[in-house]
Amino acid sequence: MAKETDKKQTSRVKIKKKAWVRIVAPASFGQQEIGETYVESTETMIGRKVNVNLRELTGNVKDQSAYASFRMVKAEGNTLHTEPIGYSLTPSYVKRLVRKCTSRLDDYFEFTTKAGEKVVAKTIMVTRSKVQRSVQKALRVKLKEVLQQELRGTDFTSFVSMLVSGKIRKLLTSLNKITPLRECAIRVLQLKGMSSEPLPEEVVSEVVEDVEAEAEAVNADVDTEEETA
Repeated sequence: MAKETDKKQTSRVKIKKKAWVRIVAPASFGQQEIGETYVESTETMIGRKVNVNLRELTGNVKDQSAYASFRMVKAEGNTLHTEPIGYSLTPSYVKRLVRKCTSRLDDYFEFTTKAGEKVVAKTIMVTRSKVQRSVQKALRVKLKEVLQQELRGTDFTSFVSMLVSGKIRKLLTSLNKITPLRECAIRVLQLKGMSSEPLPEEVVSEVVEDVEAEAEAVNADVDTEEETA
């Protein structure tokens, strides 16, 4: 009588090891940590985007109505470095700017920076009272002139820093010589080709993938044993 022996087969299911990686802002923003993600390789994150409320970067409560967008461009160890690609005001903030008996002027401009970058700027101006078309035209011409002059002399990253610091806002006050303005601001600023939609208020600094369910499996292998007769 032939003897039957049980054969034990073991299959090994490997879980790729992941680690938490810091995402930091550019040097112009003090290389502050703006988020973290849980990935197998930092290289896979190059080119991905992250949106951050400006208040988190400046610590100024007045900046809570604006968001900055960054793109991950370089990985060093467990750190992902970024560069700015956009800036926008929240829709609710823009809506609050408009009042009765005022004129709202929205414009769309395309500029080229000193570094050759194509930049799109969407602006908004709100006057303190109704103004004639001739005055509106003068405001638009002057606004384009000011922005074009500044962008021709710098690169996109530096211009975003000037915008965040308030330097650009001070330059735009020169338009008050034409007519008093309630507000003059850049509503959306971005590198051409990037998403131009204003960021919603509920947007927060998000990691690119949700990995809470996988956290318990960090650095662990799972062995599955199957026995056959």
